[in-house]
Amino acid sequence: MFENITYKKKFLVLIVLLIVLAITGYKRSFSLTIDAYDNLRSSRLKLSEVSNSRQKIVALKNEVAYLDLVIGKEAANADVVQQEILNTFNQIENGSDLVKLEEIHMANNDYFNIYTNQLILSGGYKDLLEATYQYEKEFDYSRVVSLKFFVEKEPRSRRKKLFEQLIFQNYEKIK
Repeated sequence: MFENITYKKKFLVLIVLLIVLAITGYKRSFSLTIDAYDNLRSSRLKLSEVSNSRQKIVALKNEVAYLDLVIGKEAANADVVQQEILNTFNQIENGSDLVKLEEIHMANNDYFNIYTNQLILSGGYKDLLEATYQYEKEFDYSRVVSLKFFVEKEPRSRRKKLFEQLIFQNYEKIK
């Protein structure tokens, strides 16, 4: 039967048969193997991410605990912080005078409510530095974020008076 067919036609039929077998083999076997290999590789990546997630969670918890330590104790109410600022000032025994305690300024973002208190003191340079040091060391409810010294001239006596402006901030997590 194949004796009457030329070698050229046999070769072309063989090439067509080879192409058909290659396409069939790819669809039935090779494509499934390639998909399984891709699935295995993506599963290994996900597994490595999941195995590292516990370490990441522990690291994040430690970081949050450190930030809580740095930014101050969480108070139940912003007015409590302002009251504690006054109580701490009463415990500081030096020659500084309380000039003004501003109202609480509140700002917020997606994660925190931020409360800002502004305290203005007057007195000698050494007394003001001691008061600042006491607030830095012993005041847990809020942190000193800004400190500014300025001098104003009194209009009646024309004497210069030294003032210090302390800005405290504390954060409350939005739940």
